Amino acid sequence: MALTVTQLVLRLKSAVEGSVGSACVVGEIGSLRAAQSGHVYFTLKDAAAQLQCVMYRSVAQACGRVRLCEGMLVELHGSATVWEGRGSLQFTVSRLRPAGQGSLQQQFEALKAKLAAEGLFDTARKRRLPEFPRSVGLITSATGAVIQDMRHRLEQRAPWVQAYLYPVLVQGKGAEIGIARAIRQWSKPDAYGLPPVDYLIVARGGGSMEDLWCFNEEIVARAIAACPIPVVSAVGHETDFTIADFVADLRAPTPTAAIELTTPDAAQLDAGLQQTALNLRRHLARALETARLRLRAAEQGRLSVPTETLAPFVQRLDTLENEFLSATHTRLTEAGNRLRFLAASLSPLSLRATLSGAGARLAAAEQQLRSAFDHACSLRRARLDALQATLSAADPRRALDRGFALVRSADGRLARRSADFAPGDELRISLAEGSLRAAVLPPAESACQVPQEGV
Repeated sequence: MALTVTQLVLRLKSAVEGSVGSACVVGEIGSLRAAQSGHVYFTLKDAAAQLQCVMYRSVAQACGRVRLCEGMLVELHGSATVWEGRGSLQFTVSRLRPAGQGSLQQQFEALKAKLAAEGLFDTARKRRLPEFPRSVGLITSATGAVIQDMRHRLEQRAPWVQAYLYPVLVQGKGAEIGIARAIRQWSKPDAYGLPPVDYLIVARGGGSMEDLWCFNEEIVARAIAACPIPVVSAVGHETDFTIADFVADLRAPTPTAAIELTTPDAAQLDAGLQQTALNLRRHLARALETARLRLRAAEQGRLSVPTETLAPFVQRLDTLENEFLSATHTRLTEAGNRLRFLAASLSPLSLRATLSGAGARLAAAEQQLRSAFDHACSLRRARLDALQATLSAADPRRALDRGFALVRSADGRLARRSADFAPGDELRISLAEGSLRAAVLPPAESACQVPQEGV
């Protein structure tokens, strides 16, 4: 008899849970995703295989102090099962703890430390980008939404900037070679027939650590460091960091943000120019009006005595000088008072008292947190025990142990009324140990005929 998909998946689930049960497994996290529901989904992998894992919200909250990230090596406690929705093998996590760093994360940290020691991340070597660029070189994939989004944003903000695309692979084996080649060739544009540009943007959309790994290769980092023109790294999303980000002259959180960080806004420039023109017209009108008044006064002989004309300005200058000296004295007095106050507050005795009080408050807060945590755990454990007892009491297998039986029709329906069956209908009877098959007899007969022994 053919099985339905649901029946087959349930059999697989029962087989996996029965043969594997609870287990402890160590592996490296990959493709990490946190859902809005609070559940966390990720793959656990090693060099030869990977396993889909789920950590439900209650477990994720209990492990809140552990910050999960791709490439992290973890030790998981939980149980293997089959998720009916997709019929896929899944490991349900009940407890998690860090077990060190994964291989990719170790490679990342090792190269980062090496290049940092060589000074490739130093702020002093990073170049300043042009304030008003005229051209930009884009090193990214020719397909996909990234290049379209960047061009669209560039047309909105700075339509006069000419953008040139050097298409490269941004994922997979050998992608790092193409990226490094593009940077090196644009370092000498005349030698390779490329247009000269004011700066470069190396860009890619988001992805897992494996997807972005070509931007963590040493060949790309050294090509960026050796490039004579400024390089902007715009790889992944805001939370993604690569070695290229640390070496580049500027790191942008997203590809479109790279355009916004490196180009002026045409609309703001236009508004600023209009405001400047308006201010110039106002100053010019005021200057012309002042000149007319002075000319009219000169014509009427009011400027015959220069000292009388300059007297108001000299008096105003004296007033401003007195105000300046008074303000300077006041500011110096206030600064001296603040300096003496800070010196007193930073004395060893004051610092010791402050640190002692902070330590006492921290210890009290820690004790309160531990008490609250223990109390919450006790409540959750009591509730779990009560639910387990209720579930155990409702288990139909207990009724079978007391001598009751479950009677089903041939198609698996539970028998509740005798009127639902006719003479000759096949019945399946489940006992505490084993099962029987029977047939319904006519009303005149006093017992059911058992055609064959159950299994």
